[in-house]
Amino acid sequence: MNLMNKVNIEEIFKTITDLEGPKYPLDNMDELNNASEYILNKLKSYGIKTEIQEFYVKGITKPFKNIVGIIGDQSKPAIVLGSHYDTVRACPGANDNISSVAVSLEVARVLNLTKNPPSVIIAVFTLEEAHPGINKALEDKLIKLGIHDLKHRFKSASMLKFSRDFWKIYNLKRLSIRRDFTIVFKETLEALGDNLTKEEINYVNTYIDVYKEFEDEYSSDKLLYSLGSQEFVRRVQIDNTLISNIVNFDCLGWISNDKASQKRLPIGKEVQPMVKTYKTDLNANVGNFIGVMGEKKSNDILNIFLKQCESNDIDIPYFGITIPMEYKDIVKMMPNTLRSDHAPFWKAGIPGIFISDTANFRSDFYHTPADTYNRLDYISLGKITKATINSIIEYNLIK
Repeated sequence: MNLMNKVNIEEIFKTITDLEGPKYPLDNMDELNNASEYILNKLKSYGIKTEIQEFYVKGITKPFKNIVGIIGDQSKPAIVLGSHYDTVRACPGANDNISSVAVSLEVARVLNLTKNPPSVIIAVFTLEEAHPGINKALEDKLIKLGIHDLKHRFKSASMLKFSRDFWKIYNLKRLSIRRDFTIVFKETLEALGDNLTKEEINYVNTYIDVYKEFEDEYSSDKLLYSLGSQEFVRRVQIDNTLISNIVNFDCLGWISNDKASQKRLPIGKEVQPMVKTYKTDLNANVGNFIGVMGEKKSNDILNIFLKQCESNDIDIPYFGITIPMEYKDIVKMMPNTLRSDHAPFWKAGIPGIFISDTANFRSDFYHTPADTYNRLDYISLGKITKATINSIIEYNLIK
């Protein structure tokens, strides 16, 4: 059976158009739950064994759900295909991250057509974007203080400007995602000077108070995003589930040959010698490629995937990089590379790769209402699907 001929771009298109729409937990809980049911039912329709991982987070009374599909012989180490289905506020999320969910589901459908499929776990996570309990506490307090209105907008132009100035300085100061939040909030407040209004001081103190309230959520080296994948990894460790690699997708569909379709990537000189490219010029500002990153133990799966991208049947440009560090050092030196659901796996010592169109470095549509289905390249999504299927099969053959 030639599996490449079984990949159907229309299946990917249908999943994206069916699931497109905001799924921000504080505004769209029903839509978030409907999406989890859709994903669950689609996996079941393929004849795939499924599981629902239900969990709670501090500050929210309703449960959240990871959807898991299990393919092949689970007595052998499985490759996990990761993606997330939640969105930020008011964002349809066609690319971030339903494009990845759609690719994962199509990989699952095609692999399960074989008589003896390789060991794979399809893990579709929730709450990648942020901690909804923290967001709710912040929003409630800012409304009560009169800084935000009931639509979560600033009530004055001056406070909007202050917020922009504050977060610009904050992001520069918080060089590491593990640096204490409240200390950086205070340092940023000091950097803004002595002539702050009471409202501006109250705005920053609200963040300090809420992060202190939720200190137990991150003081034990937890992340304040990727909550669903953290829950998945926690259960993997408790159950001693055999995992060989994580292949995590996040934003896959913004592929373009247009000029100025790519912003410059923050790739330091120290890692440039480790970058591999195929039909990609990182200085040309053309977003025709995908990025593929692995940590120091991920060379096998990374190189297999890159080889598949170069094959005649697929032929998708890429830049690939192996970060020659362990998680604890990546956190300090390259925290931007941990902004998705592969981070909890790397932290747990599970190797693997992160595949993305580079998200906010690719498009200003990132995290906006403009993230819609009509802006995606479905031919490229089909190629990524094929490269993933071939990589899984090849990896299992050599192992």
